[in-house]
Amino acid sequence: MPRFNIPAEDAQGPLVIGIDIGSGGTRAAVYDVTGREVGKLQHKEAHSFTVDDDGTSTIDADQIVAEIRASLAAVLGHGELPGQVRAIGFDTFASSLIAVDAAGNALTPCITYADTRCHAQVGELASRLDVDDLHERTGARLHSSFTAPRLLWLRTEHPEVFGRTERFMALGEYVALKLLGTPALGTASAAWSGMIDRRTGVYVPELLEAVGVDESRMGPAIDPDDALPVGGTPLAAEFPQLTDAVWLPVIGDGLAANLGIGALGTGTWGISTATSGAIRQLLDTDIPTLPSGLWAYRVDQRRTLVGSAMSDCGRVLDWCRTELAMPFEIGETDTETLFSGPPSPGTPLVVPFFSGERGTKWRGSSRALFANVGASTTWKDMLRGAMEGVALSFLRIADQMKEAGGEPERIVLSGGMTGAVPGWLHLLSDALAMPIDYVAVSRSTMRGAAVMALEQAAPGIPVAEAPVLTRVEPVLGNQDYYRERLARFEALADLA
Repeated sequence: MPRFNIPAEDAQGPLVIGIDIGSGGTRAAVYDVTGREVGKLQHKEAHSFTVDDDGTSTIDADQIVAEIRASLAAVLGHGELPGQVRAIGFDTFASSLIAVDAAGNALTPCITYADTRCHAQVGELASRLDVDDLHERTGARLHSSFTAPRLLWLRTEHPEVFGRTERFMALGEYVALKLLGTPALGTASAAWSGMIDRRTGVYVPELLEAVGVDESRMGPAIDPDDALPVGGTPLAAEFPQLTDAVWLPVIGDGLAANLGIGALGTGTWGISTATSGAIRQLLDTDIPTLPSGLWAYRVDQRRTLVGSAMSDCGRVLDWCRTELAMPFEIGETDTETLFSGPPSPGTPLVVPFFSGERGTKWRGSSRALFANVGASTTWKDMLRGAMEGVALSFLRIADQMKEAGGEPERIVLSGGMTGAVPGWLHLLSDALAMPIDYVAVSRSTMRGAAVMALEQAAPGIPVAEAPVLTRVEPVLGNQDYYRERLARFEALADLA
């Protein structure tokens, strides 16, 4: 996968630093004004979540702070930089929650998006609140990955910790407190909590009341252009090279992923094809009505990230590799021919909800279903049917995306699953009836954090476009096949 970097001697200032906190590690890198990594000035500190059978998924927040310090030391310790660092962009996995006391110390580990211990509280809140109205106002569904059920869980299961908490923080907010001495919660991170109004950026009073939290215990949402000066902070004392820089309030990794692959404007869809999958688009913040299957996360006064996600994308390919009688090494299979061939009504119809359904109907208890499977069905038939099922999952999201923002002018796509089986893009392009540009930029999410920083450090200067590895054009004659399959898919999904 291309690194999309530039030699240090060719780098153009101003410089920025991108920091990405993902599920597998903390990364940092230096970027020039074009949004390219500078030389080899990048570093990763690996980590993993602490998980348990009760639904626990946490990580030590102070460990993350230490990893950021170590990463900055690594990228700033290679000698003189080819310019001055003017801004630091920062993203984390979303959402997250840390209870913090009056002295600024964490009372809990960072509770990650994957923690499901508040499942009962999701049901309790759903019974007390108008969930459709909340979705329209916050842009988020009531779900265990969001903040309100977690706050109610803390209040119910850990009342002593809840009572001692001065402020409930997202991970990026806590990092800013420790590095700068001031907590800074970006609007794009606050929106991922599912607790702020997508139109105004303020907390929804009914949600605060339902979980028993005063607004003073929640951090205000800060737009990207309200960046914090690094000069005079503990971070500047530790790294003098950053004295003239500003620290941008944290954003969510989904927004960073879109920015990193070049889905910058309102006319572009960004599609992710990793273990999970998503379609995202930046739209004007004033979206009159939000379709029921989408989420909408406010970025600032002008922009909102709209989209939807599915739990099973690359996971479907993994299931096929382990459960079907096919070569485990996917490269041994001619998937290009398999996926570019004409569609067949005899192909198995697969609803690939191995981990439950997210977009568009958000039925977490749903499971995978198979139809049109007979004694003569081969593993190649099953593989094609399963990947058609992934394409249909994207199509049902795409239909609602068009309701919100109209037809896209361009689709850019990235992700490890497509890197493993690029031929599957023929299925997706045919299903969507639109061309797709497959871009592959190493560490694209971290690059997105840097692109956000460049909005402040170099306003009005366009960043370099991510290189397109493959452009796939649809066979428009196949659209009727996928439309008919989608109708059957929806009927089968209702049984899942």
